[in-house]
Amino acid sequence: MIPPPAVLLLAAGQGKRMKSVLPKVLHEICGEPLLIPILRSIDSAFGTDAVSVNVGIIVGHGREKVEAAVRSAVKEDPTLRHLKVDFILQAEQKGTGHAVHSAMESTWGSLRLKEKANVLVLPGDSPLIPPALVGEIGRPLEKNTAIRLLTCDVPDPRGYGRVLRLGFKAAGKVKRIVEEKDASPRERKITEVAASIYLFQSTFLANFLPKLTTKNAQGEYYLTDLIEWAGKGTAASRTKVSTLAWANAEDLRGVNDLWELSLAERALQLRLIERHARNGVRFLDPSSVAIEASVVIGERVRIERGAILRGHTTIGNDVEIGSNVVLKNMRIGNSVELKTGSYCLDSVVESGAKIGPYAHLRPDSLVGKGAKIGNFVELKKSKIGENTSIAHLSYVGDAAIGARVNIGCGFITCNFDGRSKKGSRKHETVIEDDAFIGSDCQTVAPVKVGRGAYVASGSTITLDVEAGSLAIARSRQENKIGYAKKFRPE
Repeated sequence: MIPPPAVLLLAAGQGKRMKSVLPKVLHEICGEPLLIPILRSIDSAFGTDAVSVNVGIIVGHGREKVEAAVRSAVKEDPTLRHLKVDFILQAEQKGTGHAVHSAMESTWGSLRLKEKANVLVLPGDSPLIPPALVGEIGRPLEKNTAIRLLTCDVPDPRGYGRVLRLGFKAAGKVKRIVEEKDASPRERKITEVAASIYLFQSTFLANFLPKLTTKNAQGEYYLTDLIEWAGKGTAASRTKVSTLAWANAEDLRGVNDLWELSLAERALQLRLIERHARNGVRFLDPSSVAIEASVVIGERVRIERGAILRGHTTIGNDVEIGSNVVLKNMRIGNSVELKTGSYCLDSVVESGAKIGPYAHLRPDSLVGKGAKIGNFVELKKSKIGENTSIAHLSYVGDAAIGARVNIGCGFITCNFDGRSKKGSRKHETVIEDDAFIGSDCQTVAPVKVGRGAYVASGSTITLDVEAGSLAIARSRQENKIGYAKKFRPE
C-alpha cells in the first residue's frame, strides 16, 4: 500500500478583508468552520481504517480558537476520523514560504516526515476543493520530480499567480510563478494560474526553503519561488516540475471577503442539495433551501421552498417538509408532516406525527407517534404522548402529556411561579392517558389531571383532577333578562 502524503494546511492568516475579529478559517460555511470541508476532502481522499493521514495545520491569528474548533470537529465528526492532526505556530505571517518553512523546522517536520516523503500543501480558505482533486494532486511524485503544481485556466485571472512557461507556450516547461503584484503587463494577460496547491518532495523543501528571499512587491517569502529553484543547478542535480491541470475553476474558489464566502457557500449548498436529491430527496426549489453539512436525510422526503435545515438534524423516510420550515438539531421520524412556517429546535418528533403550520417546538420536547401539534402551538420542554392532539393556539411548557389526549383550542400550562430570575422556578403539568381538556383552559402547575378525566371548557385548574373525573373550575353563568338595554344609549 502506498502511504498518503503528509499534508500541510495553511490557516494562519487573519483575513483582514473579512472585516471581522474572527480568524478567517473559522467563518462558517454550511454550518461549520471554513477549513472543515477541506479536512473532510483530505480524509476522503487518503484515509482508511488501516491508514491515518498526518495533517499539520499552520496556525497564527486566533490560534486557540482555531485549534479548539478543529479538535472538536475531529473528535465528533466520523468523516474526519482518519486524520492525525498537529498544530504548527507561525508566530509572524511572512508569507506562504515562511509558513511551510516553519512547519518543516517544527516538531511536526521532525516527527511526522519520513525521508523523501511527499508533502501536500493546501490552502485553508478554499472549502470547495473536492476529494478527487486532493487524491489526484497527492499521487506519488514521478522520478526526479520535486514539485507537482496544480494549475487552472480561468477567464479572469486577476488576483492569481500566473504560470510562466518557456516561450510563453501552453505546452512549454514551467519556468516560474509570478504573483499579480510582481507581474508585467504581458504576464498579466496569461490565463493559466497557480491554484496554491502543491505536492513537494520533502528533501527538496528542506534544501531550498532556506534560500527564499523577500525581494518582491509584498516583501514576503513566496512558496511559488520554489518553482524557479527546481529548474536550477547542473543537469545531474536539476529536478522537474510537473503540472496537474484542473478544469473546474469553481473547485479552487478561495474566500477572502464576506461576498466570496457567500458565493462559496451557495456553491457548496448546491453540492449538498444535489447529493441529497440523488439519494431520494425531492426539492421543489433547490436555490431557496439552506442545508448544513451535518444534516442527514432519508429517502422519499419532499422539501418545499425556503426550508432551513441546520445542525445535527436527522430526518427519516417519507417526510413532508413545508415551506419556510426551520429545523435545528432535530430528530424526525418516518412519515412526519412538518407544515409551513414551523420552527423546531433541539427536540424529537416521532414517526407519523403532524406539526404545524406555524408550530414552535422549543428545546427538549418530544412529540410521540401519530401526535398532532397544530397551528400556533408552542411546546417547551414537554413530552407529548402517542396520538395526542393539541390542534391550535396553545402553550405547553414543562408538561408530560400522555397518549390519546385531546386538548382544545387556547390551552395554557401556567408553569412559571413568578419569582425573580435568580430564584425562578418552572413547575410541571401532568396529564395522563385518554384525558380530555376543553378549550380555553389553564393548568396552574404543579398539577395533575388523571387518566380519562375531563376538564370543562374555560376552567382554570389549580388542584389535581382524579382519574375519570369531570373538573369544572369557572363561575356559574347567570342570565339577567332585559339587562342589556342598560348598556345601550337612549
